[in-house]
Order: sequence, then structure tokens, then C-alpha cells
Amino acid sequence: MVKLQVSQLAFQYEQTAEKGALLENVSFQLHAGDRACIIGKNGSGKSTLLRLIAGLIQPDSGNILFNEQYKPGTDRFKEAMAYIPDKPLVYDALTGFENKELILSLWRIKKEKRAAYEERFQELCEQFDLTHALQKPVKHYSLGMKYKLFLISMLARSPELIILDEPFTSLDEASQKQSIMMLKEAFKEQCILFTSHQRYIYAELGSRFFLLENRQLKEMNLI
Repeated sequence: MVKLQVSQLAFQYEQTAEKGALLENVSFQLHAGDRACIIGKNGSGKSTLLRLIAGLIQPDSGNILFNEQYKPGTDRFKEAMAYIPDKPLVYDALTGFENKELILSLWRIKKEKRAAYEERFQELCEQFDLTHALQKPVKHYSLGMKYKLFLISMLARSPELIILDEPFTSLDEASQKQSIMMLKEAFKEQCILFTSHQRYIYAELGSRFFLLENRQLKEMNLI
């Protein structure tokens, strides 16, 4: 079954309209278990494409469907998707626990699912050596710790579609390897879509590769 279907997507920013569309006729499909990386030069539209799929901005034309029926912005799509940008979306004035509670509230995680979320959150915190810092304000965290906290908080939701923009760039090499292995093993049935400039990351994490160039997206073999 197709998990994510993108069809004839087009987009341009109003302030750069004179330069033409940033994306034109972008189409691809992902299945459960796919770990797809979008590769391209700076400014080619990689991050914009991820934001379109996540529902953060709207395309000029085209369609995006999850599980063949749910569109970005719908409650079912939001429930199934985790969008993780390169800069962690956490609040410095809150503790690690309080940031986690905020995500629980913002994502409206149902009471019957909270116990499973809490268990998964604690497991991942232990795995990433973050448990000791959860009572501390996030302003005392390093950038890598902030990224781990947001990554863990989102993945503990057990999303079906995981979207990562330039993942793990704030982590050290050991934590990068740990994150890649975690995604490949614990989330092997999920659909993962990401962008990366780091060859080590996309070669180790990716199973499919797409080149975004001249407004078009084409699948490619990694050499």
C-alpha cells in the first residue's frame, strides 16, 4: 500500500515570483519501510518540499495524500506525521519534562494513548542518556541535547510518517550513529522522508534517493 503519494506538486514564493516556480510537477510515492532522502543544492527547494508535505505551507497546485485519503492539515494526517526541523522546537524557560508535557497538549494525545507515550518517551530518554537532564530548564541544555529532547518527544508518539529536515547535524558522531540505528530498527515499518547534505547520514539512513534539481524531482541510484 502506498503510504505517501505526492502528485504534480507546484509551488513558488510570492517574493520570488519573477524567478518562476521553485517546484514544478513534483510527483513520487513512498511505501511503508521506505527511508527516502531528497538530495540537492542549497536553494533547490528541499526544505520547502518537506514543509509542503508536512502541511506547514500550501502548494499552488497538486495533491498530497497519506494512506491514499488523508491530506496535510487534517487531524488524521497530523496524528500520523512527525515533522522534525534542523533546529529543535523547544522552549528554553521550560524543563525537559515541561516541554514534553507541552507536546502532549499541543498534539492532543488521547488519554488512552498517554501511558504508551510516557513509556516510549522514558525508554528513548534512557537510550539517549537524557533522563538526568529532564528536571533542568532547557536553557541549560546544549544544542545537541535540545535536539534529542525534541526528537524523542516527537518519536514517542509512534508516528507513521517521519519527516526530518537536515537531521542530526547538531549531534556528535556517536549520537548520529545511535539515531540512525534507532530509526532503522525501531521504526523500520514507518515511512521516513528526509533531506541531508551529509553523505554519511544519507548513505547510512536512506534506502531510496531523489535528486531535486531545476524544479524537478527524479529518483536516482546512490553511487
